[in-house]
Amino acid sequence: MAPAFLTVDLGNSACKLLAFECGGDGRARPSLRLVLPVDGGLPVAAAAHVQDGPECVGGALASVAEPALTAALSGALAAVVDGPWCAPPDPGLTVACDHPESVGLDRLFAARGALGVAGAPAIVVDAGTALTVDALTTDGAGHAVFAGGAIAPGPRLWAAALAAGAARLPSVDPRPEAPALGLDTERALIAGCSVGFVGAARELVECVGREAGIVDAPLVLTGGARAFLGGSTGLGRGGRRLIECADLVHRGLLAAGCSEALGEAWETA
Repeated sequence: MAPAFLTVDLGNSACKLLAFECGGDGRARPSLRLVLPVDGGLPVAAAAHVQDGPECVGGALASVAEPALTAALSGALAAVVDGPWCAPPDPGLTVACDHPESVGLDRLFAARGALGVAGAPAIVVDAGTALTVDALTTDGAGHAVFAGGAIAPGPRLWAAALAAGAARLPSVDPRPEAPALGLDTERALIAGCSVGFVGAARELVECVGREAGIVDAPLVLTGGARAFLGGSTGLGRGGRRLIECADLVHRGLLAAGCSEALGEAWETA
């Protein structure tokens, strides 16, 4: 069995684990993919799954969850990974924000993943529970720079906020490419949360790109709600190059983690 490198993206509602196996051609391909709920049993469950999977010669974790859970998960996984463990690795980017330590690791590793997929400059769009639109630029020496960006609600968070904040509005499930003309309250809410989300993303992409000086840069799109933003009605409209990548954060963790833990780079297939 080929050696594997484990990447772990611990969020607020789900923990995503991906093991990349490096084949004879030097390219890494996903061989184990898990999505586990974030609860008290996560460290034991994750370690058991990894122990039954491919042999991991190293691993890397990025987390936006509570420190106690992050530490417990990191310790459990480090014990079953047969090699160096980074939690987190250095993303390898200059962070040009006022408080670099406060920038979410998911944003930084998505940007590192985008660097491998599209190069720099690029605009990185992560559509999930939240929508993040970030600028990846370069400095005078050609080094990659995380130049900041914007954070907004994702479509389902938007819908949940409306249901919680208005006594007579029902809970709805937004869907991609919903019509804007809702013919009852439920469909009007779906329209607002779905079509409005696309509009917010487009405007943020335009403004972030303009303010960062990268208006013609390609877009790299990831996240569980990316279906709202792809296709002819989404961010691909207007001729701008759009690259969809489901595993962008994991690609960033692989690139940074392999460099730090193993001293080598694994190219993704």
